[in-house]
Order: sequence, then structure tokens, then C-alpha cells
Amino acid sequence: MRGISKAVAEAAAFFIYKAFDRYKAVGRMRTRAKRQNIISNIFLKIPGMSGKRIEFERNIKYNVLVLKIGDKIKRGRYRMKKRNMYAAVLLTAILSVTSLASAGHVQAAGNTSGVRLQTVRAEKGNALTTDVLTKDTGKSQKKLAIQTGAVKQKAALTGKNVRAKATTKKNMSYIPVVKGVTGSEEGKQGNVALGNSVGTTDGTMGKRYLYSQKVEFQGKGSFSFSVKCTEAKTAGRNVVYGVFKQASLEDPIDKSSVDVVTKKGDHKTVVVKIPKAGTYYIGIYTMVNAKDKSESWKFTTGAIYWNGNNRTITSDKKIAVGHKTTQTNYFKMKTTESGYITVIASDPKNKIVLYDSKKNRLTESTIAKYGVTYGVPKGRTYYIKVWSPASEDGGYTLVAKNRKISEKSGSSKSNAVEIKKNTTIKGTMETGMKRADWYKIRLTSKRSVELSWKARTNEKMKLAIYQGSRKIDTKTLTYADASYKLKSVGKWPKDTYYLKVYTDTEKSSGWYILRWK
Repeated sequence: MRGISKAVAEAAAFFIYKAFDRYKAVGRMRTRAKRQNIISNIFLKIPGMSGKRIEFERNIKYNVLVLKIGDKIKRGRYRMKKRNMYAAVLLTAILSVTSLASAGHVQAAGNTSGVRLQTVRAEKGNALTTDVLTKDTGKSQKKLAIQTGAVKQKAALTGKNVRAKATTKKNMSYIPVVKGVTGSEEGKQGNVALGNSVGTTDGTMGKRYLYSQKVEFQGKGSFSFSVKCTEAKTAGRNVVYGVFKQASLEDPIDKSSVDVVTKKGDHKTVVVKIPKAGTYYIGIYTMVNAKDKSESWKFTTGAIYWNGNNRTITSDKKIAVGHKTTQTNYFKMKTTESGYITVIASDPKNKIVLYDSKKNRLTESTIAKYGVTYGVPKGRTYYIKVWSPASEDGGYTLVAKNRKISEKSGSSKSNAVEIKKNTTIKGTMETGMKRADWYKIRLTSKRSVELSWKARTNEKMKLAIYQGSRKIDTKTLTYADASYKLKSVGKWPKDTYYLKVYTDTEKSSGWYILRWK
């Protein structure tokens, strides 16, 4: 249907241009009724328009031609000779109707009159922006009606993004929005201009100069919006920027989602809490001073959005998590190696807890600054719960690293595994289990001994040393990269010594290394 509609539109366009070029004298098409009859006959041949009632009205005062199609109205205003005005209105209407014919409706002029809709090509992998919307009032409003529709429908027919042409001055305003995936992304610079006398003026809505841009956010999170004023011909005026619920920029998300700049050189950043997924509007506006016709402002702009949703993560892949107020997230992860998981968060105040696949709690809360490590088997699914305090920076980064450890230990003293001199042994304490690993050292003669023990855990790990059945010492290591060295006082006698690595509770886990010489 869309292909047929396009072909009919092109044929009609060719006919109209030829017809009005041939009949240069208006008198050759003597009556308005006759001209309208020709337009109607062509229009009714377009697919989807059969049986529609077509009427024409003309408002002499405003030189507006109104084309009525059933109960839908298409308005347009052109300063041109009558014959060319009819042709322009017809071609615009054809483009509008044919692009929407397959959907079975015609767009009402009430939705587009006075609106310049600028389709923006997305920055690959980064940009979240979709449409740029600006409005005018007064005379320019009527002038935009037909031209906007033609450009929009051209984009629909060709499948390409087409930048709408301004009717007076070229509008190059744009706020680039970068998606923060890993937290290492840098913002991109855009430009916005407001006012009467600059080449990129956006006009007014009511009594405001404004630039409004629609954005779609994937979910809750945070949005960092930076604005620098590079030109202000009217100093001392509040220019408001931020995130809003509507294109008119009259209803910010909340009181903290906007800020102001007042003079050239002002450079500010507002971090905004995005409460949920949806459509929002970012922009800049200031009130119009009717007594000053030369006022203008220019800005450089940039913005980054961080997703604050729960999600599935994989080993070694860093993510950025957006939030402004306190927030709790659950990150799902499946282990690919038997060994351990180390969770690293950029905010040291984050609190981390490990849950199993059914969200049963396995550990106590650990503060991120200590480093958080859990012993895990291969092929298990876990949820990493992260509680975050309020953040003025807009979020934190998180990475979980799953590492392999091949372990050979004894489950009791009687089957302890021997550690040879100058040999390094690695092992893990699995989360959710209370257990002990046993090792032994054989001294075939009296000698000095140096024992090294290093561990990383989410809570506490312990080492007990026995000579035969007698306990010599017990040491405890806590949290990240803790280590302990035991040096014998004098020489130990010939005997078998036992090493027991264990945790007091099933909520403690991690990895360890043992070595002696």
C-alpha cells in the first residue's frame, strides 16, 4: 500500500506542476470552483481517500486556505499567487495522506500547526535523543504549518532522517546525550542559541524563548546536564535549564531537576534523578523582554544518562549505575569458574550482600571500601545486592570478577593434604557453607620455619596451627588482601604439623594462599 501511495503522490505532483506551469494565466482556469474540482478529483484517486468528503474554505483576512477531508483539517499559508497556492497545499496534503494511508487515518492539523519537528540521527551506541521540538507564536506559526508537514512526510516516504528547514533562520541548536555504559564515557558538546537577533533563534512559546528536546530514558537512573553560557547580550537574566515532563518546559521533574545561569561565563551542571522509564524533555528557556528586541544568548551543552535499573552482569564487564538518592539494586550473575567472585564498586560507601538464585540471603552486608570477595562453585546463579547512599555525582561503577582456583585439600585432620617446602597452595571457602580445609607439614629434622598465609574474604577467615594434637596458635584475617606471617622462635622439633583454614559461620567465604619454607 505504501509503495502505491507514493507512486500516486508522485504522479499527482507531476501533473499539478505541469498543469499550473501550462496555465500561467489564471483566467484559463476561470473559476475557483473549477480549480478545486480538479484538485478534488486527483485527491480522491489516492488509496484510502475513496469516499472522503473534500471541501475548501479560504480566510481572506489571514490568506489561509483550509482543506477539509472528512472531519480532518489541513491548514496552510503561503504568500504567492493563487494558482501556486493551490498547488502547494495539494502537494502537502498528498504527502501527508499517502504516508499515513496504510495506517487508515489522516493527521489532524491541530497536532502539527506551528510545530517544527526536527528528526535527529542518533550517535551510534550513545545518543538517546529522538526529536527536537520548538514552537513559534504569531505570524510565523501559520507559515510553518505546510512546510513542516512536507518535510516530515518526506522523511516518512524516503525512510531517511530529514532535518526540517527553518522558515526564517537556520536552527542548529542541539543537546547531545551520551549513554553512560561503563562510567568512562565523555560527554559530547552541542550548542543552543536563544533570542531575537541570533542566526539560530528558536522563537517564543507564550512569553518565553526556549529550546526543547525530547529524550527517551530506558529506566530509572540519573541524568547529568551541563550548560555553559558563551554569549549573553542581556546580562542578569535567569536562564533556566534542566529536565521537564512536557515540551513547554513548564513542569520540571522536581525542584532539583533545574538550575539557572545568569551571565556569560557561567558554567553549571545539574544532576537529575530520573524516576522511571519514559519520555522527558531537556531544554533551556528564559522570559522575553518585550522592550529589548536585540536580546540573545548562546550556550555550549552536553549531557550523560546513567541507567539505574537492575540488570544481568558478566565477569569483568564494568557497568555504570545511575542514581541520585539512596537506591538498592540487584545484579544477576552466573559463575563460569569454580573459585571466587570479587565485587568492586567505585563508591566506598556502597553496601554489598550476596543472594542465591532464589534470593535467599547468603552473607552479611559488607562495605565496598574493604573489598568484597565470595567463594563460589561453577555454574551457580547469584544476585549481588548493592545499596547506595545519595550521590551528587549521579552514580557509581561496578564490576564483578569471577576467577578460577583449583583446590586440593583435606576435609578433616585425618586426611590432611601435605604441603611440600616452597610450594604454594590455593584454596577457597565456599559461601553458604561452614567448613574447614586441612593441610600438614612434615619436618624430618629440627629446623626454623616461616609460614605465609594470605586471604581475601567478605568477613573473616581463620587459621589454626597444631603440633600433633596440641594447638600452637590461631590467627584471623579480615576482608581484603589481609596477610599473616609466622616465624618460629628458634627451631621447631621434628614432627608433623597441621594447618586448619576455616570460617566461623556459613556467611563468611573467600580465597586463601598458604606457603612455607
